[in-house]
Amino acid sequence: MKLFRKDSSYAVRTLVYIAQQNQSEPISSTRVSQELGIPRNFLRRIYSLLIQAKILKATEGARGGVKLAKAPEKISVWEIIHALQGDIRVCDTNHSKEPCKDSNTCLMRKKIIGIEKLIVNEFRKITIQTLIEDSGSKPYQKHFGK
Repeated sequence: MKLFRKDSSYAVRTLVYIAQQNQSEPISSTRVSQELGIPRNFLRRIYSLLIQAKILKATEGARGGVKLAKAPEKISVWEIIHALQGDIRVCDTNHSKEPCKDSNTCLMRKKIIGIEKLIVNEFRKITIQTLIEDSGSKPYQKHFGK
């Protein structure tokens, strides 16, 4: 079970990088891909999901690229995870489309839901800005998150 997948890690790294750049100009996917070592096709998929979630905004054309859609302190890691992965689920039977046949008698159901809420709340506390501040406001380094 992975709570924080590779695509979410790439998305966080990308958003930190973008936040540390000059926000007056869009940043191309080629530049981000080369600087961070993220495959360009994978990055485009991440961009698409982040644009749908209104975390990034895109500009088309030769000088196009992406910019943050809101301030780094307004972008939580939970928003990113949710945009890429959906809800965090510790137990599949707890959230499947078909109701669990044991949901009324499950001894763990309330505990699992509580654990999921705790995890989400912790991820909500982490923002792109807090990650930048925790790094000592150093310029982005390629080895971040590895």
